Amino acid sequence: MFSPTMNFIEMLIPVFVFFILIEIIMNLLKKTEYYSIPDTITDMSLGIISRLTDIFVLVFMYQIYAYLQNNYSLASSFQFSLFHFNFSSDWYSNVWAVLSFGVLFLLVDFLFYWNHRFSHEINILWASHVAHHSSQEYNLTVALRQSFLRNAIALIFYMFFAFFGIPWMVLLLTDALNRLYQFWVHTRFLKRLPRWFEFLFVTPSHHRVHHARNPKYLDKNYAGVFIFWDRLFGTFEEEAEEPIYGIVKPLKTFDPIRANLHVYREIFKIILSPLSLKLKTRALFSKPDFMSTLNHSLPYSLSAEITPPKTQYNQLTFKKNIGSVLVLLFLIALSLLLIKSSVNLNFGFAIIFYFALLGGYGMLGNYLDRQVSRGF
Repeated sequence: MFSPTMNFIEMLIPVFVFFILIEIIMNLLKKTEYYSIPDTITDMSLGIISRLTDIFVLVFMYQIYAYLQNNYSLASSFQFSLFHFNFSSDWYSNVWAVLSFGVLFLLVDFLFYWNHRFSHEINILWASHVAHHSSQEYNLTVALRQSFLRNAIALIFYMFFAFFGIPWMVLLLTDALNRLYQFWVHTRFLKRLPRWFEFLFVTPSHHRVHHARNPKYLDKNYAGVFIFWDRLFGTFEEEAEEPIYGIVKPLKTFDPIRANLHVYREIFKIILSPLSLKLKTRALFSKPDFMSTLNHSLPYSLSAEITPPKTQYNQLTFKKNIGSVLVLLFLIALSLLLIKSSVNLNFGFAIIFYFALLGGYGMLGNYLDRQVSRGF
């Protein structure tokens, strides 16, 4: 039922797991407490849910991309292409291919900057991005903590490349390389890198600022690979004081379903309220802090000169930690089975399997909430 649209992120899973294990070992040896098992389980659950949703998202977005490429690209309209990605024995052709990859990577990062920035400045887009920021920890598993609509939003921005005839697989590969770079900056173990590197590229120090909820750090350092986008467009902030991580209104749940949907729920409540159409429209398209002026259950304004304290909760016993991790691994195994076999599955069965897995991740998150109820 599904067309094979290769997702290169799955190929990078062993790389992610390897470095996460190294960081966990460092965390244990140095006793830094940068990891919390319930939070890490939520990170992993959100990452897998994002990949599961891509089974459907990538196929749908591919159809749109292919239609635009086949009917409106430079190649289809004028038999001309600015980009060339085939290597051969011809040195000129190879130079052209290398330059094409380089320019494409730069353009993808440029569009990522604006996609990322708009996802912080437009509330309906923030609703799809907030899951990535809702952890109060900062470690490599947070890099995997992605919204289920992450790729749907990103590919809307990347539709631009269809008009230049960029092959779909080349775009997916370039996006995967861009995101691979972004993975390693989600660490607290690397403090500062050489000044020339910090000037040109995103580093852990830069990205820690981006994940902070300290008032001076809010809405800063959006870039994915090249930090000069932030320097150029006025959104750069140097790391000074130790960041406090998470969102301004703490999530207070380990349920990945609620992590994905809680801002959508708040928007939906406002749309159903007796407020004016103007205010309802602003709830969709204004900055996220506008919501706090409409809803008293949202106590913190993004512009407030306060930093909410980190949520405190009870720690799980050793047996409950092991049991929760084993359940997570079982769900991940089933999820990977669905991802790998989706090409050959009936659409209806795949949908049922998908929602059954969502239910499993939600139940695990709710179990963790009940076990660590202090402060929740």
